[in-house]
Amino acid sequence: MDCPWDGLALAFSYTSMFPFFDIAHYLVSVMALKDRPGAVEVAWKNPISSWFTAMLHCFGGGILSCVLLAEPPLKFLENSTNVLLASSIWYLIFFCPHDLVSQVYSYLPIKLLAAGMKEVTRTWKIVGGVTHANNYYHNGWIIMIAIGWARGAGGTIITNFERFIKGEWKPEGDKCLKLS
Repeated sequence: MDCPWDGLALAFSYTSMFPFFDIAHYLVSVMALKDRPGAVEVAWKNPISSWFTAMLHCFGGGILSCVLLAEPPLKFLENSTNVLLASSIWYLIFFCPHDLVSQVYSYLPIKLLAAGMKEVTRTWKIVGGVTHANNYYHNGWIIMIAIGWARGAGGTIITNFERFIKGEWKPEGDKCLKLS
């Protein structure tokens, strides 16, 4: 029994989903930045600092995995398409007239869809980190797992580092230090 949806699902799996999942990842990351107190004022007063912070939120996992593998941390700048896409999302979120992007994002189904798509992107990043570590350490399973973890969840760690540099970090607010 062939289901008519099987053909559609197969065709959908062959379709390139590049911008959609990346847009969702950048949207969720930059909206998390915008929800922090004072982030909008910082964006208006110092847009370069706000942009840099947004790029740390978006590409933190790649930066951390490059540091752990002794590669240049700014290697993410090689892919200019993703940097331009993340920069345009940052610009739309912080400088869109009437705060239109934030109002659309605040609609719960949009938030849930974007969060789900971000988690799909996270799995791709974990697989990419494991594959990247495999290029250097063929039998280093622990290293592969650590780099996969860093690529998938490194944005949170880099965000804590960014807050520490700005002088906003407090140990009470760090989830990594609150063990259950």
